[in-house]
Amino acid sequence: MPTSRSTRDKLLDAAARLFAERGVDNVSLAEIVRAAGQRNASAVHYHLGNREDVPRELLARHVPEIADRRLELLDKASAQPAADVRSAAEAIVRPITEFAQRGWRERCYLQIGSELTNALDRTTPEIRELLTHTAGYTAWDLLRDRCPAVPDDLWFERREICIAFIGRAAGDRARKLDQRGSHPVLTDDRFVDNLVDMVIGAMTAPVTVRSPSR
Repeated sequence: MPTSRSTRDKLLDAAARLFAERGVDNVSLAEIVRAAGQRNASAVHYHLGNREDVPRELLARHVPEIADRRLELLDKASAQPAADVRSAAEAIVRPITEFAQRGWRERCYLQIGSELTNALDRTTPEIRELLTHTAGYTAWDLLRDRCPAVPDDLWFERREICIAFIGRAAGDRARKLDQRGSHPVLTDDRFVDNLVDMVIGAMTAPVTVRSPSR
């Protein structure tokens, strides 16, 4: 049914824009319906399911693309010596930077995915399961195995900051490329190399040890 698919895509596109602009928890189903140009107030329920199903459907249409590219890079990284930190970090960064350049839908996905990743305790089990399918956690585990030891609490804090930072940096660069304005933009490889350098720097930074107060 082409009409049904078209309506579904319009609803997902409207939800993607609104969620990316205002946050997943700050958008109502009625707003999605209006933004999609639909008259039927129950359009979201009919085409996508419940309120909790909408972000899951948004993730589901992009996760396989990111996962395929990341698994390809992870295969290459796994074949490198155990001390090779760079290939592990590139498996984290490059799928995101490449994905962000495809279009506004992909950039919205990155913003939404980053928000949900940083609030896993408030997401559904289905969303948490989907997020693991990007192979992102596998890549981060490989990086951790190859980095100097960092306490668990600091490692996870640094990781969450880097996840948000990577998505934001990739999205901002893609928007600059779209605008083709006067802002200087690094070449693809130079941008990725620099972002990988920054992630490695953040994850391997020395840990400050404070002396106990007297």
